[in-house]
Amino acid sequence: MKKWILIMFGALLTAGGGVLSLAFLLQNFASYRSPLYSSEPEWTPYDQAQADQRRERDIRLASNQISPVAGGALDPPHLAELGKEIVHGRGLCLNCHSIGDTEAGTQGPNLEGIGQRAAQRVAGLSAVEYLAQSLYYPDAFVVDGFVATMLKVDEVPIGLDDDEIVMVIAYLQSLGGVPTVTANLELRPPEPVAIAAGDNMGW
Repeated sequence: MKKWILIMFGALLTAGGGVLSLAFLLQNFASYRSPLYSSEPEWTPYDQAQADQRRERDIRLASNQISPVAGGALDPPHLAELGKEIVHGRGLCLNCHSIGDTEAGTQGPNLEGIGQRAAQRVAGLSAVEYLAQSLYYPDAFVVDGFVATMLKVDEVPIGLDDDEIVMVIAYLQSLGGVPTVTANLELRPPEPVAIAAGDNMGW
């Protein structure tokens, strides 16, 4: 804004250059964009870190460091490998959860053995369905003794996409079980109609 005020002041002091000054003013006004009215979201270091990690994942896939299976999809063990990187990194899971004896978060249940427990958590939900619900809608179920603090992983500040959530589910299946999910699965469950009082963080 200071720049714009100086431009206007300079133009007013210019005598005899009315047309030229007006054109100059209009050109600068058109190019000036106040951050208060900008429609473009600010690019943050967190956004850059996410973009860098996704680009690194794509490079690894393209260079066959993580081998694709027939049809261009990834097999469950490779998905679990990618999911482990997400859980231990930008997925922020270990801010609240631990795995086995690792010293990590304590706000959420320990994830050791979740691949085996998941199928028994909620009646009517398979292990994969339960894990998907816990990631997309963590408020739908909470393990006894814990409170509602888990974030939806597909929203900020975590912001995983559907493919990355499949990878996380594959890794969680591998903790006490065998990963079965494959790439390109549509695992997003319907939003729960009602949430039982006091239930959340369903690991």
